[in-house]
Amino acid sequence: MQKTQSQVSGRMNRTGSVGLFLAFVVALGLVALLIMHYSESNDSLIPWKGSELNRYVAPDVKPWEEDKLIWGGGPLEGYDMSAKRPPFASQPKIENRLTYEVKLADGDKPMGTLTASVLSNFDALASWKGQFEIDGRRYTADIWEYKFTKKSLNAFSGNIYPLKIYKDSTGEDRKKLYFITKGHYELRGEEKGDVRGGTAYVNGWVSKDFSAEGTLSIQNFDEDKDLILKWGPVDPIKK
Repeated sequence: MQKTQSQVSGRMNRTGSVGLFLAFVVALGLVALLIMHYSESNDSLIPWKGSELNRYVAPDVKPWEEDKLIWGGGPLEGYDMSAKRPPFASQPKIENRLTYEVKLADGDKPMGTLTASVLSNFDALASWKGQFEIDGRRYTADIWEYKFTKKSLNAFSGNIYPLKIYKDSTGEDRKKLYFITKGHYELRGEEKGDVRGGTAYVNGWVSKDFSAEGTLSIQNFDEDKDLILKWGPVDPIKK
């Protein structure tokens, strides 16, 4: 029996559809394999809500240029930070609160004690306390309540930011986990009315072994001079 043109055309269409479907399945499988293979080493394949422009912040940027990395402020410069982002598989897994305590120093001058914590819910906290001298005058830092907002002074809050990549003279280290906090500091002198205050940042990097290092940073601390106090590396306090 002679096949009609419509029968031949129908079979060709079905064959073509099957071929396209198989090609789609193969392509989907290849994409899945690529994501599984590179998810640890190439973080850019991980979905992320927000701007793709400059998603990896420059390693040497100053903390006061990183306000957009702190959650809770709403969308800023194209970023949507409403959802908390857990660490990548290659970074430290924060199952329990990590707390670090370290003595700060500006050269050989003591600058009080810094306490920083990274929490299992991906938040980060820090505080600055102590008595020390600045320009020959003695100041005290403690956790005081700011009378206008009822918020704590010398206490800082923020979060982790897994997308930032650590980089130094030896190269990149994608296994380190970045955190950043911000708050209002106030240093009270011995003389009445002698007060220094403003915005301060405590940030740092948590390594795979859970040790951490970072800075306490204040822009224009002494006129136009920034104060950047490095701390660590230090191991977390054992409970």
